[in-house]
Amino acid sequence: MSKTLPITVICLLWAANPVSANSITEGFELVFRQSGVELYQRISAINRSEYVTVVNLNQGRIANVIGTVSEVPDGKLERKSLLDFWYLAAKKNTKTSQVKALLNGTFFSQKLNLTPIAFGLKVAGNVMSYGYGLDEFPGLIKIFGFDSQKAFIAQYNNRNDFDIKTPDLIGALDSTANKSADKYLARNFVGIKDEDSNGTNETVIFYSSTAARQIDASQILDSFGAKEKVMLDGGSSTGLVVNGVTYIKANRTIPQAIAIYAGK
Repeated sequence: MSKTLPITVICLLWAANPVSANSITEGFELVFRQSGVELYQRISAINRSEYVTVVNLNQGRIANVIGTVSEVPDGKLERKSLLDFWYLAAKKNTKTSQVKALLNGTFFSQKLNLTPIAFGLKVAGNVMSYGYGLDEFPGLIKIFGFDSQKAFIAQYNNRNDFDIKTPDLIGALDSTANKSADKYLARNFVGIKDEDSNGTNETVIFYSSTAARQIDASQILDSFGAKEKVMLDGGSSTGLVVNGVTYIKANRTIPQAIAIYAGK
C-alpha cells in the first residue's frame, strides 16, 4: 500500500525548505527533505504510485546491505525481506546519520533462497560475485558504482571492470535493455547527476514505481536531471521502505538492498 503524508505536513515542509517549481517534475510532491535526502511522490488517477529519492552524497550517503554469503567471490547470498534489510541498515545508524529509505537493488536468480547474483556485486571493497549472466544482454550490462563522495555508471564487459578501487559496485542493465519494456510493471531505476558541474556525480536519483514502462522510468529520471541511468531489478522484487514504513511492497525476498542515509 502506498503511503502519503497529510497535505498540511507537506505544506509545512515546503515552507521550511522551499524548492523551485521548475526543479520538480509535474505532479510530483516533496514528501520530506533531510540532510542530503529528498523524497518525492506522484500518485496517478489509477492509483499508480511513483517515488523519486534524491541523495546528495556531500550530505547523505548510500550503502549496500546484504545477508549471509556462502563464499566470496561468486558465492550465493541469503535472501531476506526488504523490512529485514531495513532492520540491518538501521543497526548502522549513528548520531549524525540515520537510514531514511531502503529499496531493492541488483538482479539475481529467483530459484533458490541462497541465490547467485546475475551481473555482479561488490560490497565495502569485497567482490561478492562477478555475476553468472554476463552473456545474457551483450553490450547492455552496466555497473553502478559509488563511494562516500561520488557515483558513476560504466560499461561492464569483463571481470577486470569489477576489480577497481571503488568499494561498492552493483551490476545493472542499460535502460534500453528489453525487460518487458512496454508493460506496466513495478520498476526500479537509478540515475546520476553532477549537480554543481564540478565533474563529479555527487547526486544519485532513484526511481521506484508500482507500475511503469521502461520509458516512463527513464523519462522521469531525465526530468529530475539524471545524465546517465540504469535499470535495477524490478517486477516482484521492486520495493521501497521509508522511515520503516512500506511504501511499495516487494512480493519476493531479495539478496541485496540499497540503504539511503540522511547525514554523513
